[in-house]
Amino acid sequence: MKKLLALLLVCTIIIIGENISMAQNLEQPFAQGDINPYNKFFTGTTYLTRLCENDTTWNSSIANVTFEPGARTNWHKHSGGQILLVTAGEGRYQEKGKEIQIIKKGDVVKIPPNVEHWHGASPDGWFAHISIEPNLPNNTTQWLEPVTDKEYK
Repeated sequence: MKKLLALLLVCTIIIIGENISMAQNLEQPFAQGDINPYNKFFTGTTYLTRLCENDTTWNSSIANVTFEPGARTNWHKHSGGQILLVTAGEGRYQEKGKEIQIIKKGDVVKIPPNVEHWHGASPDGWFAHISIEPNLPNNTTQWLEPVTDKEYK
């Protein structure tokens, strides 16, 4: 039993170390950031780095969001739309009632106002995008239900 527990501990350390290494090796132009304070609206763990806070000159919010494998947003919509600039890895994007799209580094996703959607990482890879929320201060986010595992896969 002690040998089995020791083996499980070693395997756990290796897996955790691999995940940390993968995140550090995800080549993206901006820092991964800290744990996302909005993670209650996500499945899995994401990280956030604010690049531009809303102000009266630019009227937008820009952030780098990094997703661990399998992490994704809840269904949600933005009253003023959203733009995603994929900077690393492979992700998923879906609008309500449409097929899931695979999105990769260099892709741009323009999400019209009030369109229900979700986005996140692939099941087995890290993913990062820049999130641009234009039309502030009138662009509000309405968070909806989580994306189920069945919807995700």
